[in-house]
Amino acid sequence: MGNDMSTRRIGTIGTAGLALVLLTGCGGQTLPATPVSSPASASPAASSSPSATTPETTPTEAAPTDAATTEPPAAATPVAIPTDCTQIVDSAAYTTNFGDIPLNPVEFGFSGTNSGVKTPTAAGEGATAIEVIGAANELACYWRDPRSDVSGIGVNMGHLDPSVTGPLMDGFAADGYGCSTADGGRLCQLVTADPQYPVDRTVTYFVRDDVVVTVDQTNVPTDDLVGSIVARLWS
Repeated sequence: MGNDMSTRRIGTIGTAGLALVLLTGCGGQTLPATPVSSPASASPAASSSPSATTPETTPTEAAPTDAATTEPPAAATPVAIPTDCTQIVDSAAYTTNFGDIPLNPVEFGFSGTNSGVKTPTAAGEGATAIEVIGAANELACYWRDPRSDVSGIGVNMGHLDPSVTGPLMDGFAADGYGCSTADGGRLCQLVTADPQYPVDRTVTYFVRDDVVVTVDQTNVPTDDLVGSIVARLWS
């Protein structure tokens, strides 16, 4: 993507929901065993053997199996959200995607530092999917030259339970976002034309485990930014 973001997507667009597996069984009938000879017709050799009813009989025990006990899967190590905006990707990817664009400029209400720490809040009742994700953000980073018109890029991250993000991503897909599996998670992306300038705005939501990443860029080229973020967070 050059200055026209309609030809570029953030991250590698690959081809996540919850599956319910219903287990059903089939019952069968057991045929009766072949009748044994009556005591009167049994041979002497057979009658000298202990029967299941004689006191001397020791019940036969089933041999122990070698099947190992299935252990529950180990809990995944929680992914830590960076506090420094320059640490969301490695140094090479940072140079490629952000270059020397000013970070968190005070002219747009940011700190003017590398810190992107944000305190999550609870989304209010009836909040939209975008508002729910925004309220969960723990990191907010913004790159934009104060002299530019609308060109800039924001990256936000936070934790949200998959039971929440799954339906949210389904909602994005229903609303016309292009959604697919990518980088071990699920990515939904929407490209729209800026109403004032002849450039595109691309908004990308990526979820993996309990982490949600939001990338909102206008007229800023990137090269697999989501993939670089994933490589950093899940390394």
